[in-house]
Amino acid sequence: MSEARAGTVHGGDRLPWVKADVNGVDGDNFTPLASLDWQAHVYGDAALEIRTVCDGRKLPLHVFPWRTELGRTGLRRNAVYPVRPDGYVALADTEGSAKAVRPTSTRASSHK
Repeated sequence: MSEARAGTVHGGDRLPWVKADVNGVDGDNFTPLASLDWQAHVYGDAALEIRTVCDGRKLPLHVFPWRTELGRTGLRRNAVYPVRPDGYVALADTEGSAKAVRPTSTRASSHK
């Protein structure tokens, strides 16, 4: 199930490609998609609650430093984007809350 929107990115959209710092190295946000795992992306700051839930679920969390030009791609600062293994956004949570990746969420738990 795909739903919600953060910025102009909707659940069900292909994740926009952006240049990004990946573990201190210039790269892009598609690099982590090579794992073909469910994962969560945050562009800006991930709330402690998101980090805790992702860690508890063993859901890879990728936090990319915010840059103004990211807003032009449709991404929203501090929103959380659970990303499917095929690189499509499962859900876009504009508030950046852990509800998008919480185990009680049928959207986030359907990948197990």
